[in-house]
Amino acid sequence: MRISKDPEERKQEIIEMAMVLFEEKGIQKTSMSDIAKKLNVAKGLIYYYFRSKEELISYVIESFSMVVDEEIGKIMKNEGLDFYGKLGAILNLFFSAIREHPSLMNITPGNSGMFEYIKTRLSEIAITHAGVLIEEGKKAGFIENKYPGYMLKILISGIADLYMEGVTDPSIHRVLIEEALGIPEGKIVLKA
Repeated sequence: MRISKDPEERKQEIIEMAMVLFEEKGIQKTSMSDIAKKLNVAKGLIYYYFRSKEELISYVIESFSMVVDEEIGKIMKNEGLDFYGKLGAILNLFFSAIREHPSLMNITPGNSGMFEYIKTRLSEIAITHAGVLIEEGKKAGFIENKYPGYMLKILISGIADLYMEGVTDPSIHRVLIEEALGIPEGKIVLKA
């Protein structure tokens, strides 16, 4: 007997399986058929919810971005963290997201636009949340930079590019961030 699921539940199930297979096999090597097989459904059902693999990838990225957004929201509300603690926690979240989901960050000739899309989405999220934190830090005198919001955007984009080029040493990222924002050395703690 066929089990019918709520359409939103089924759609989310497809997105989650796509993410798993993208991590296991890579995005380029994962087909819509692979996703259907893993879910034990007809390939046509996948296409019912997503017109193409590219559309499914967009939904996966959006789902990933929403999780990051929620986590940053929790950090921002954490009263147990001071300014530097929150900034470090947000940066650590971004770096762990990159480490834990390498397939989404993997640049190949066929998906370079996808990396730019992810970078843009994560940058938007960071600006939304961390921008508030940065402005608070500037007002409190923790940051010495004329345009910290713009600098944050440049930093996120630049550090993402450096990370993809293999510059993954947190001490380098920390120094770049502290110097760019005018934060005293050693105030931000980044995990290896």
